[in-house]
Amino acid sequence: MKRFITIQQSDGSKLHLTEADMPLVAGSGDDVHIRFPDGPSKAAHIGDAQGHLFIQPFQGLDAPLFHNDRHLTESAWLKSGDQIRSGHAVVHYGLRGDRLQFTVTEAEAGLSEKMLSPPNEPPAGDDPTGDDSRHLPVRIDDKTVPSTAKKIAAIIIGFSFLLIGLAALFVLLARPLMIDISPEPDVVTISGFPLCFKVGSRYLCLPGSYTATVQKEGYQTFSGIITVDKSAENRFSVVLEKLPGILSLSVTPASEVLVYSGDQLIGTTPPNTMEISPGHHTLKISKERYQPFLTEITIAGEGKTQKIDAQLQPDWAIISFSSVPTGATVFIDDKQVGQTPLSLELLSGGHEVSLTKELFSGSSLDIVVTAGKPEAHRIKMQSLPARLTLSSKPAQAAVSIDKEYKGITPLTISLSSQTEHEIVLSAPGHKSTSRVLTLRPGEEQKLSLTLKQEYGTIYLTTNPPDASITINGKHYSSSQRKLSLPSQSHTVVVKAPGYKPVTRTILPRIGFSQQISIDLTPETGTVSSRSTSASTGKPGGKIKTAGGQKLLYVQPAPFTMGASRRQPGRRANERERGVIMKRSFYLSDKPVTNHQYREFNRQHSGGAVGGYTLEGDQQPVVKISWEDAVSYLNWLSLKENLQPFYIKNGKTYIPALPLTNGYRLPTEAEWAFSARKLNSPKSMRFPWSGVFPPRTVTGNYADESARTFLPTIINGYRDAFPVSSPVGSFPPNPGGFFDMGGNIGEWCHDYYSANTSSLQSQPDPLGSSSGTHRVIRGSSWRDASITELRLSYRAYHRESRDNVGFRVARYP
Repeated sequence: MKRFITIQQSDGSKLHLTEADMPLVAGSGDDVHIRFPDGPSKAAHIGDAQGHLFIQPFQGLDAPLFHNDRHLTESAWLKSGDQIRSGHAVVHYGLRGDRLQFTVTEAEAGLSEKMLSPPNEPPAGDDPTGDDSRHLPVRIDDKTVPSTAKKIAAIIIGFSFLLIGLAALFVLLARPLMIDISPEPDVVTISGFPLCFKVGSRYLCLPGSYTATVQKEGYQTFSGIITVDKSAENRFSVVLEKLPGILSLSVTPASEVLVYSGDQLIGTTPPNTMEISPGHHTLKISKERYQPFLTEITIAGEGKTQKIDAQLQPDWAIISFSSVPTGATVFIDDKQVGQTPLSLELLSGGHEVSLTKELFSGSSLDIVVTAGKPEAHRIKMQSLPARLTLSSKPAQAAVSIDKEYKGITPLTISLSSQTEHEIVLSAPGHKSTSRVLTLRPGEEQKLSLTLKQEYGTIYLTTNPPDASITINGKHYSSSQRKLSLPSQSHTVVVKAPGYKPVTRTILPRIGFSQQISIDLTPETGTVSSRSTSASTGKPGGKIKTAGGQKLLYVQPAPFTMGASRRQPGRRANERERGVIMKRSFYLSDKPVTNHQYREFNRQHSGGAVGGYTLEGDQQPVVKISWEDAVSYLNWLSLKENLQPFYIKNGKTYIPALPLTNGYRLPTEAEWAFSARKLNSPKSMRFPWSGVFPPRTVTGNYADESARTFLPTIINGYRDAFPVSSPVGSFPPNPGGFFDMGGNIGEWCHDYYSANTSSLQSQPDPLGSSSGTHRVIRGSSWRDASITELRLSYRAYHRESRDNVGFRVARYP
C-alpha cells in the first residue's frame, strides 16, 4: 500500500512526498528534503527497508548528529516519536496510519554555550586556604535514598507491566475489522476512541463507532461511520467514486452554447470547461439558430481533461419573397416581418407564409426551409373579390359559375374581380339561363333571373282504362292519355273502385316522349306495373340501391375540417377550415364489395398480397381507379332510371350540370362529416375513442398478423385480418357507417389540393374543378402510424391501389 510523507520545515513550509521519493536527504543544503537551519549541507539519508525507516549519517561530518540524544555514527532504525538533532535543528518523526510526518524545529542554546558566573563572595566561614575537611559533601547511603536512575527504572518497569496488561485486555476484548475497498486506496484512516490497530490486512478494534476516511488520487474521498460490534468478524465495504472529468470545449461560434448529456443540461459556455461524470455520454451541443452537434464520448474521470472540437452549422437559409404587385405585407407564422420584395433568414422546417395588400385578397403558402439552401418565392396576388347575390324564379335553382357548381338560389357568393364570369342557373322543368358579368374589386351586386318552364310528353295508359289519375294533387281525365308536364318530378296516383291504388313518381324529359303503363290489381291481388321509374329516398330514412347497397340519410351541419397544428401526426395539408354544409345526402353504410362490383364488371380481379386473397365476395373491391368507380356509379344510376351524376369528358368524368340525384362518390366534406362529426358531440380524432395506439380491437389496421410482409405494424395489436376483411366486420361509428377507419381507403369526388381553402369558399363544396390526383380518405389494412390512422389524414393518388375502394353517395 502506498504511504505518504509530509515534511514541515522550520520556516513553516510543507513538502508532500510519497515513498517513491525515498531515500530522503537531511541537511542545510538547497537540494535536500529535510532542511536544517545550520550545520553540514548533507548530514544523513533516511531510507526504507521492508517497510521500516532507518537513518544513516554521511561520513566525515564536521558536526555531530544525534538520534534520541545518542551520538549517531552508523545506521539506526527510526520509530514513531524519535528525534534527530544537528546543531540547532531538531527533527521530530511520527507515524500515523500510512502517513509519515517529519517536523523541523530550532532548539534553544545549551548550557555549554552560556556564560558561567560564580558568586561574588565565598560562603561565610569558608577558608579556602585552610583545612576544608569540614566542608566536604555529606555521603548519602544508597540503601536509604535510591538514586534517580533507580526511580526512573522502577517507573518504567511498572508502566511496562501496565501496558502489557492493557494490551492483553485489548486483545481479549477487541474484534477484527475487515475493510474491502475498491479500487485499492492510497490512504485509509480509522479514527475514534479507543484506537484501532492494523494487523496485516485487518484492524483490531474495541466495539464502538469509528470514522473511516479513505483516500485515493483521482477519486472522491470517502468518510463514513463504522460500527464494530461483538461478532466474530466485522466487514465493511467501500466503493470509491471517481472524481468528475473535465470537458474542454472548442466550439465555433463559442458563446451561449448549451451542452447536454442525453436530455440533461450539464453546462453552458462560457466558460469552455465543465465537470462531467465518468462514463459513456451522448453529447448534444446546441445553440439557438444552429443545428445541434451530436457526438459520443467516454469520460475517464479522475479530474482528467478531455477535449471536444465542434463546428456548429447554421440552421437557417436565406428566403426571398416578391409579389405582383409589390408592397405586400408579409407574415410568417402569424408574425409580420416586412414588405415585398423581402429577403430574410428563416429557420429550417415548415412555415406558414401569408401576404396582404389593400384591395387584394390575401395569399398564403406553406414552405419547408432546408438549412443552407436559399429559395425565392414569387406570389401573384388576386384583386379583392366582388360579392354577388343571386335570386331566381323559381327559387332553389342550381347555380353554376364558370362551369362549376356553387349552390342553389338564393345565394350570395364571392367572385374574383376584374374577371369575366359566366353565371348559369338551372332548375328541374325549366330552361337554363345565363349571364356574363365582370365586377370591380370590392363591388357588391344583386342579380335576379327568371327561368322559363319546359315540358316533356308522357303517354299514360292504365288498366282498367277508366281509372282516375291524379298528378301532384291535380285530377286528370281518364281519357287524357297524352300529358304535357313540366320537366320535373311528379307524383302520380292511379285509383279505381275495387282495385288497390298505385303511386308512382315520373320525370318527363325535354325533347323525349315516354310511354308509361300502370296496371291495377284487385284488392286481393298484388300491384304490377310496366312503368320504369327512378328510386327515390324519403328524407330521414334509408334506401337500398339496385346493387344491394344500403344508404343512410345524412342531414349535415357546418363543421371544421382538418386538424390543429399542435395535433401529433398532423400534416401540412390538414389545415383547419370551416365548412358550411346545408344539402342533405345519402351515403352507403359500407364500401362496395367484390360481389357487388362484379355485377358490373365480371372480369375484375383484386389479386392477393402476402399469399392472402383480396377477391372474397364480401371483401371490399380494390385495385380500381377513380374512373372505374365512377363508371360503376353511372351504371348503377341507369339501372334505376336515374339521370347519371357524371358525364364523360375526354379520359375522365365531370359532374353533369345541373347536378342530378344520380349515384356518385361522396365529396371530401361529406366523407369527413360522416366519419368525424355525425352523431358525435365533437369531431373524432381517431376511428376509436381515446388515444393512439388503440387499446381494443376497433378496426382492420396493420396488425401482428401482417408482420411478415408489412414494413410497419401496430405492435401488440391483433385484428385477425392480415389484408382486407369482409365489410362490416367491426362496429360502426356513431353515424352508423362501417369501415370509415381501417380496412380500405376510399376515393372521394374531389380533385386533390394541398390548399383546402376551396372547401370553405361556398356551401356543400365539391372541391377544386381541376387537378391531377383525386382525394383518398380513411386508413386501411396497410396503415399503422399515428399520422395515417387519424380521421383527418388526407391521401391522394391517380392510379388504382390494393388498399383503396369506394362507397356510394347521392342527393335525395
